[in-house]
Amino acid sequence: MTDPSGRPERPAHHEEPWIPTRRDFLVRAAGLGAFAGLAFDLPLGPYAARASVAGSAGAHARPPVALWNLTEPEYRAAFDGYFGRWGYRMADVCGYEAGGQARYAAIWEPAHPSGPDTQRCYHVIPFSDYPGHFDRLKGDGYRPVRVNGYSVAGQTFFATIWEKDRPIPLWQAHHAVKLDELYAHVSKIRKEGYVLVDLCGYSGPGLTETLCDTVWEGWPGYDTSWWWIQPQVSEINYQAQFDRMDKVHDRPTRVIGFTHLSHKHRMYASTWVKSDGRLWATRHGIDSGTMDNEVQQKRSAGYRLVSLGGFSAGLGKDAVPAFCPIWEKREAGPVITSLVARFMRYHEVPGLSLAIAKDGRLVHAQGFGLADKASGERVTTSTLFRTASIAKTITAAAVMKLASEGKLSPIDLVFGSSGHLKDLGTPEDARAEKIIVLHLLQHLAGGWANDANDPMYTNPSLGQNELISWVLKNRSLDNAPGTTFAYSNFGYCVLGRVIEKATGKPYDAYVKENILAPSGVTGMQIAGNTQADRRQGEAVYYGQAGENPYDAQVARMDAHGGWLATAVDLLRFAVRVDGLPTRPDILDRDWIAYMTKPSGLFGSNGCASGWFTNTAGTWWHLGNLVGTEAVLVRTADGFCWAALINTRRRDPVHQNTETGLDNLMWAIRDQVDLWPQGQDL
Repeated sequence: MTDPSGRPERPAHHEEPWIPTRRDFLVRAAGLGAFAGLAFDLPLGPYAARASVAGSAGAHARPPVALWNLTEPEYRAAFDGYFGRWGYRMADVCGYEAGGQARYAAIWEPAHPSGPDTQRCYHVIPFSDYPGHFDRLKGDGYRPVRVNGYSVAGQTFFATIWEKDRPIPLWQAHHAVKLDELYAHVSKIRKEGYVLVDLCGYSGPGLTETLCDTVWEGWPGYDTSWWWIQPQVSEINYQAQFDRMDKVHDRPTRVIGFTHLSHKHRMYASTWVKSDGRLWATRHGIDSGTMDNEVQQKRSAGYRLVSLGGFSAGLGKDAVPAFCPIWEKREAGPVITSLVARFMRYHEVPGLSLAIAKDGRLVHAQGFGLADKASGERVTTSTLFRTASIAKTITAAAVMKLASEGKLSPIDLVFGSSGHLKDLGTPEDARAEKIIVLHLLQHLAGGWANDANDPMYTNPSLGQNELISWVLKNRSLDNAPGTTFAYSNFGYCVLGRVIEKATGKPYDAYVKENILAPSGVTGMQIAGNTQADRRQGEAVYYGQAGENPYDAQVARMDAHGGWLATAVDLLRFAVRVDGLPTRPDILDRDWIAYMTKPSGLFGSNGCASGWFTNTAGTWWHLGNLVGTEAVLVRTADGFCWAALINTRRRDPVHQNTETGLDNLMWAIRDQVDLWPQGQDL
């Protein structure tokens, strides 16, 4: 139910105006203090509230932040802090007039540490400058995602958010559409297959007419089942249409208000999509005091503020702030289903499986789409997928296990007369005799990189030992061992043979017995090469752009890319080498620390032994093989997740599946607020 509040407007500040200091924002960004509604250990004023909620499995380390009724200096200070210093991204921004002065409202959300999330944000673009501003940003590859027009003292300005590298190949944006032409405009663009994702109404220059801007997105196959309530002068008419939309279980994505110049009345409009099951709440035309109270109440009930809808109720010095906020209860199931569907549509993914753990407990596992398009077999949480290079995390753990037992050392030589693999021949390049186990773990062997000459994609008739002997005889190093980073599949193939030499067992047998079984994993196995070799319960893989998923020696890739697994089994392994206190680890703490300590070598991107790492305490590895993408991530605040798909797209123009799958999982982590209690892994 929405209704405008009849309460009298409250001043923006109770007593003395507050301008945030650096310490104020540092405290907020660090998650200190109460920061709910008006409660905070520093003087916030009545416009600040945290938009996050704590779920049953705990809140995010850095929750979203919403601020409103900011003066221009206050807004700049907030923007410089959250966006400029502390790694937040903007989710919403709007400007409006209050008593003849500009005021601003915005929502900042934490930007995840994986992949580009480039934004440009502006809040005082004059109306006359907007076309040139638009053209420059479009030429630089940016798209508008929020456009908000507002007037102050008879002058019209825009506050905008622009992004690039988003997986949306088709978009449109239209400027200064006359209000009486808006319905025809929306009808025309809708027929072209686009979805209206942002809409604003504002007073044009000189307050002579009411204008609108629209932003549209779409892609082939996009579900265009969306609706809108066009701007209504009558409060009764808007409410009646709102109630009809609510009754058929649709969900609002944007609610806007503005003052109609001719009628001097408030007008409201909104956009809607099919409900995905998430709970929501919205109001329209509420004043600042009501906004403060509503935010606090909704937060207590587990809702996140996702849109502010700030606008000027009235004109000039008579204008007061009003808001059309939207809240959502971000429970895991609906949010994950919606995000996955969007990802799969865009990348033409047949099947996907994911699993997410929090504090060592499985909080979500689900399969989507088809494991086999021909038979119609669905992906389930039991579906096996090729994991590609995620196998390197398992191999690294096996090496650490052997090292902890004194059966080998990370500083052991690998080749030459004193090396573990001395029986495979003397290297033609004498520098190879100085390669130690740690060099292979951290991709510092000095050659054999994953490039067009990757040894693992040559000599398909040779077994692993034979291939290593051939490489030692025929392929020299590029650099001295330990001096340069070069990601190497071949290096991990060699590590598999080192494990075999140290244990006297086949690589997969040792790993199953000593790494997987203690982790509670019983179903993982080495993949076959052809579709005829497909294991029971394994997905079928589909190439894109002419790639053949069954034209590779996957079984030979055992230690660097050959394992089959479910997403849940990958988590069972990950939570037992994560160094966190929630589940008993299969490695000693010191060996986990050793395994995840990066080499620090130039260009190594935080690469440690089997994992990539960063200073935020995130560990990850991606898997990339023809017909396969995979991701495995561990975060410092207790999350682990795995995701697997049965296709691969390499797109030089738009986002590829490797980046897309990684970004999907970070989006899930950032957008879900309420996780179930989960179950032991």
